[in-house]
Amino acid sequence: MAERRPLIARRLRPGHWVALDVFAAVPLAAGFSVPAVLAPGSAGVPPFVAVPVIALACLPTAVRRRWPVPVCAAVLLAAVIAPFAGWQEAFVPLAVALHAVALLQARRTAVTALVAALTVTAAGAAIGAPSWTEAASACGFAWLLLALAWTIGLAVREQRAYAAQAVARSAQAAATAERLRVAREVHDVVAHSMGLISMRAGIANHVAATHPEEAGEALSIIEQTSRKALTDLRRLLGLLRDLPEDRDDGAPRMMDTLRELVAAIPDGDVRVELDVEPGLALGGEAALVVHRLVQESLTNVLRHAGPARCRVTVVTRARREVVVEIVDDGRGGAPRTGGHGLAGLEERVTLHGGTFSAGPEPGGGFAVRARLPLPSGSGSGSGSGSGEDDR
Repeated sequence: MAERRPLIARRLRPGHWVALDVFAAVPLAAGFSVPAVLAPGSAGVPPFVAVPVIALACLPTAVRRRWPVPVCAAVLLAAVIAPFAGWQEAFVPLAVALHAVALLQARRTAVTALVAALTVTAAGAAIGAPSWTEAASACGFAWLLLALAWTIGLAVREQRAYAAQAVARSAQAAATAERLRVAREVHDVVAHSMGLISMRAGIANHVAATHPEEAGEALSIIEQTSRKALTDLRRLLGLLRDLPEDRDDGAPRMMDTLRELVAAIPDGDVRVELDVEPGLALGGEAALVVHRLVQESLTNVLRHAGPARCRVTVVTRARREVVVEIVDDGRGGAPRTGGHGLAGLEERVTLHGGTFSAGPEPGGGFAVRARLPLPSGSGSGSGSGSGEDDR
């Protein structure tokens, strides 16, 4: 759909608004001055007496946006004098000045200006009208115009304030969401890699003297893990800097990366069974969520479950959702407080439109379960062989 351009493509500057007010104030003064000269409103009043009063009431409205209160005071003074000069339409420029006060000043100032304008207008109608009936009619019409101008000014002012607050809230929400996203990425990259490095370093230190070959293997895994962590951090920094050449969809290949996660688990600590539906293909964001689910869950098993057996299952159901389960038979217990891993996983799954649960199992151990809507075009392919890989 074609983008619609606004009626005024460029925002008007303050000087432009003053120019528009000048073009409005001069014709307004001329429009009231000509009838006052040709047909004076009060007997015995010279024709040109009303012209200075009209000028005092109309011409200051040209700068009403810069000095709304002084302009309103000047127009009020002209409105007080106007009935004695035979001019009965002073409420028109007064409405223009009152609109600027309501638009640009605080509500208390705007209310004070409105009360003063209504009082001066009522007094002028009582002085200039030949009868109370005509005075009431003229006063009612003038009050209606003044109230309308004041209400419009106040409504526009509050609408602008609300729009500014909405923009600020939207910017704050966007910044908060971005901080949470970055926090999740940093946690997932750093926590898992540092956990494996710490575990392997402990093994290497323990067996360095008695089994140097095992220590060398642990150091090799530490080297590989640290390099991968550096690569992930560089990718994350590229996303933060918004560099197109560093961008990718963040979606690791499902089977390959899950097998890498399982292969990095130290032997003898946790035995992992990986069961992935043969031929499963997911979209980029869904694959990333599944990868982070398995990554964080295995990190928690290493940290908290102790020697345990863990089963990782990734399957689809009814071709509409992918189910991820990471269940261990370790020490289990309630979810640990103070960390951000499970909270980050829940945020990821929820943002993707899925459901998440994590908690101890009735028979012991701990389980993390998630259901994600299956992206269009994803699902099981033909596949070959079993997706189970035991360690």
